[in-house]
Amino acid sequence: TLGAGGGSIARIDSGGALRVGPDSAGAAPGPMVYGQGGKALTVSDANAVLGRLDAEHFLGGTMKLQVKKARKAFEKLGNRMNLDVIPAAKGVVDVANANIDRALRRVSVAQGHDPRDFTLVAFGGAGPLHACEVADRLEMRRVLIPRHPGVLCALGLLVADVKVDHSLPILVKANRDLVARLRAMQAELLATGRDDLRSEGVADEDMHFEVLLDMRYEGQAHELTIPFGANVVQDFHQTHQITYGYALENRRVEIVNMRLQASGLTIKPDIHPEPPSSATIEDAHLGDKRSPLGGIIAHYDRDLLAPGMRFSGEALVFQFDSTVYVPQGWSARVDGYRNLILEKL
Repeated sequence: TLGAGGGSIARIDSGGALRVGPDSAGAAPGPMVYGQGGKALTVSDANAVLGRLDAEHFLGGTMKLQVKKARKAFEKLGNRMNLDVIPAAKGVVDVANANIDRALRRVSVAQGHDPRDFTLVAFGGAGPLHACEVADRLEMRRVLIPRHPGVLCALGLLVADVKVDHSLPILVKANRDLVARLRAMQAELLATGRDDLRSEGVADEDMHFEVLLDMRYEGQAHELTIPFGANVVQDFHQTHQITYGYALENRRVEIVNMRLQASGLTIKPDIHPEPPSSATIEDAHLGDKRSPLGGIIAHYDRDLLAPGMRFSGEALVFQFDSTVYVPQGWSARVDGYRNLILEKL
């Protein structure tokens, strides 16, 4: 996990450097601008001072952000860094973006993948505020914002298949005399897995089971996991050959564990692309506002953005569960699934 969310706390460390996270104000009391007693400056406070979290549109307009509190706190923070309020707030956002950048490099560049070959998917309440600036750091040219980024994880939880894992230790030499014992263990695991899935409300016809064996050569300290079947020893030799480049077919084979992976299919939403809308981008345009950093920021209502609509940054897109920031030099379009596709110009 990465300490770079909207609640991540900004502070000056003992060496005088600006740090963001991993400590967080959480949702309660949350950032100062929430007005719920938060005492620590956070990334959300910085975005509010920069005008990227709009005081009138946050949470669908149901929560009025108290930006003045955050500004006063940034005056104190800025004084310690010899900075004015706006540069201090921008510094917090830049440090948060650098934290995200480093984390993404660990799972891309460090693993041999060029991030420029991928699309950055931004979700969560705060992710879409930082996505384009992070993409710029990684030289990525495309960002995808799902229709409901703030609740994407919750949606995934609701539609994800139910999965249950069980295992039974055995540690025996593999031979033909074991077949009956292995079948009995398989039946025991299947019964347990079926009961577990039924307790989760999964119908029998929506259940799927896979039985596996952890196997190794005698004397080895590591195992390979092989699907349980009629020719499991030969399957193990073949898998060992593919995995390690050799097989020891004259060496005795041990079975260490039997495993069950039980899954229950859930009902998935039936999603179809929509045709381009006859509405125009002006129908979703809420007006413009001067940015504290200079320039004019266009404001759009995400609920009124329809497939086929296009616009360019600098812009903010408001929705109940998130805010999207589109910097200058980036364009935005709405695809048939109402995802927001941001592309570097």
